[in-house]
Amino acid sequence: MTGETLPAARGRSAAARRWGRHLDSTALPWLLLLPALVVILGLVAYPIIETIWLSFHAGTDLSTGPFVGLSQYRSLADDPDFRAALVRTIYFSVFNVVATMVIGLLVALVLDALRSRGRLLGVIVLLPWAMPRVASGIVWKWMFDAQYGTVNWALNSAGLHQFNGYAWFNSGFSSLVVISAAWIWQSVPFIAIALLAGLRSNPHEIIEAAQVDGAPYWRLVFRVRLPMLRPLLVVLLVMSTIWAFQAFDYFFVMTVPPGGPDHSTEVLSLLTWLNAFSLLQQGKAAAIAVLTFVILAVATLMYVRSFREATE
Repeated sequence: MTGETLPAARGRSAAARRWGRHLDSTALPWLLLLPALVVILGLVAYPIIETIWLSFHAGTDLSTGPFVGLSQYRSLADDPDFRAALVRTIYFSVFNVVATMVIGLLVALVLDALRSRGRLLGVIVLLPWAMPRVASGIVWKWMFDAQYGTVNWALNSAGLHQFNGYAWFNSGFSSLVVISAAWIWQSVPFIAIALLAGLRSNPHEIIEAAQVDGAPYWRLVFRVRLPMLRPLLVVLLVMSTIWAFQAFDYFFVMTVPPGGPDHSTEVLSLLTWLNAFSLLQQGKAAAIAVLTFVILAVATLMYVRSFREATE
């Protein structure tokens, strides 16, 4: 009996060890990730699903309202305010993202050239990123005030007398110019520091080999150093595009009324807020939010696809 039960016991022990290893390699990681997954589902997935569900309902006042299907989306297609806000958001995002990436790259190149001598300058460059957007929006609004603004005073002192008492926020175009300047001013520091970290991670052997071959500085930057930063550039482009589409704070703080004058500065984020909390049209606001999410998802996929095609 002992000789017969010992192999069986050993077989059961080996099976138990194999099952334990299988459990450690499959179930244990999911068990460890379970708290984070619960938080993500609660804070990210549930609001998205709830917003999509609300976009198919009337959603007037503070109630969900009856199910209306795609009528909210059809009404947005016929809404001139929504179409104008969509076009304005795209123009604002494209211009600001391009300007931010270009200025951020130039700042990163300057800081990279200065090396240790640019530490203080790097701290100064990073300060706008640390400033709350509402506070910086108020500061920029006062800077461009028609009577007391320092910008009009400086331009008038420089001989541009047409800016004496110029009301920047009385037209949609000049308002967007000021808001874009404020947005770029606060977005450039993060892009510059991220690109600086990427530039300093370039292999020195490749850079020295290009310099030995006589490559000029700008050719070295655009042909050697930046191609090695393509993954970082794609991430920064995606983040900047999302930030530009979500540029709510500056529009809310710097325009009176929000989106004025005469709806000329309304963007999708501000239009969503106005419909949700001013007009209490929850269903329409949810539909705008869903469409914004879809546009950003498509833009992200285009960025990633173009990156893959460039690396193949």
